[in-house]
Amino acid sequence: GTAPMFYAATRTTFSPNMARAGVKLNVIPDSAEIDIDIRTLAGDDGQKVRDMLRDAIGDLWDQVEIVDEGDNPASESPLRSPLWDTLTKVTQKLVPGSETIPFLIVGATDARFYRRKGVTAYGYGLMSERISFREFATMFHGNNERIDQESLRLSTELWERTAREFLV
Repeated sequence: GTAPMFYAATRTTFSPNMARAGVKLNVIPDSAEIDIDIRTLAGDDGQKVRDMLRDAIGDLWDQVEIVDEGDNPASESPLRSPLWDTLTKVTQKLVPGSETIPFLIVGATDARFYRRKGVTAYGYGLMSERISFREFATMFHGNNERIDQESLRLSTELWERTAREFLV
């Protein structure tokens, strides 16, 4: 279900996705490397993340070297803005009776670069009613990453109409 997604959306998460150690099968390695995908909750800064790592690593902390690849804090845009209002208006035209609500999705987005420059940016699109949210969510970051044609058509129409409406 959606419980893991909502769980991850309410806290900073750590996912150790890559590990390397040793050069031969019959030799105990003297060191190991683990790459951890850290998804930071808005408001958790670099020091808080480091404290969480220290708590997780425990007594081994003094034996660990942390290679910081830069602070990538979570970003957000205001819940109400002219862009939000326009997206809502266009969405209601395309999907009568719908309600536009803010929703947090775990992960990084290129919108963070715009937000850092003070530009309002939303990850927003329309999903086909022919596909469940659960199925839609499985289409990303896999060997067969894709989007269904109806969702692509709806989202393209949404953004084209939004641009026309917003820029008038």
